[in-house]
Amino acid sequence: MKYARSASIMLLAVALAVTGCSASPAAPTAAHTAAATLEDLVAAAQKEGSVRVYSALSEGDQKKLAAGFQEKYGISVESLRLGGTTLPTRFESETAAGSPSGDVLLSTTLDFLLKATDEGALVPFTDSGVPAMLNGLPPTAELNQYAGIPMFQVLSTGFIYNTGMVSPADIPTSWQDLVASPLAGKTCAVSPDTSESLMVFMASLRNAGGDGVLSKLGSKIARWYPSVIPMNEAVASGECALGLNSAEFFAHAMKAKGAAVEFAAAPTAVYPVVGVAVAGAAQHPNAARLFMLYSLSSEGGATVNDVSIGSYGAMDAEKYPAGFSVLSPADQKAALGESADIMKLLGL
Repeated sequence: MKYARSASIMLLAVALAVTGCSASPAAPTAAHTAAATLEDLVAAAQKEGSVRVYSALSEGDQKKLAAGFQEKYGISVESLRLGGTTLPTRFESETAAGSPSGDVLLSTTLDFLLKATDEGALVPFTDSGVPAMLNGLPPTAELNQYAGIPMFQVLSTGFIYNTGMVSPADIPTSWQDLVASPLAGKTCAVSPDTSESLMVFMASLRNAGGDGVLSKLGSKIARWYPSVIPMNEAVASGECALGLNSAEFFAHAMKAKGAAVEFAAAPTAVYPVVGVAVAGAAQHPNAARLFMLYSLSSEGGATVNDVSIGSYGAMDAEKYPAGFSVLSPADQKAALGESADIMKLLGL
């Protein structure tokens, strides 16, 4: 269903009153713009006319999500892709300076989302008004230990391999097998200091197998990459035979374009999670809440997510992989506290 732009006399009167009563009016905040109904929210969001999104999604996925939202509601989307820790750093800096920042955040850095929510920089999901307008959101889509932040996306990860260099029978079934495999010297990986989920993954390997597992693994990695995209490209080109911790949907998309790659499950996996939140000082608070609602809906989630290729939206929560879990904030903090030791053990 598409919504046409509509003018609200009442909203216009309020806007004129606010701008006319003070030379420097306080900007409305997302926490204090609770439209009573979806129709009210759409009208108020269309009045604002645009929304700024800071996103850790791939550039292609963010474009699809933004295009779907703009097509449905006629509201322009300014998207800025910020990977890794760049998003939290920028948002915190801009917020502290009182500068315009993202209205909506799609971030993989869960401890940042929790901290920012606790400090009031982000609006708690339960206070946003969105849950009442969103039908059928599974309770498991909300991270109760992380201030109830809803998950926009959960990704299945594992090995990506070059089908001209590796057969399915060659895929390691344990990390010890990988270290002893002829593929070991032809394996590439993304440096764990670029992603909290990867660092937590390495901490889990260390916890299960001791320091020796990481030391041996690090010695067998032919090359470390700054992100998953160049690693995947290296596997496709034959520079590497096997890549660690690639998302299943990446391999599927590359294969569809003719790349000689395939995806395989790893002995243990990391499941990157993308949480979505509205900024407390959003310049476009209604559009921000509407964008959040759209992203969590079946329609919005389907613009980028597909369970058949390991990409799960909020409404797919009951279909998450059997091994999916999210560490508690305390366990995540403890794992990240090992970062320096982990990098040293890996030889980085």
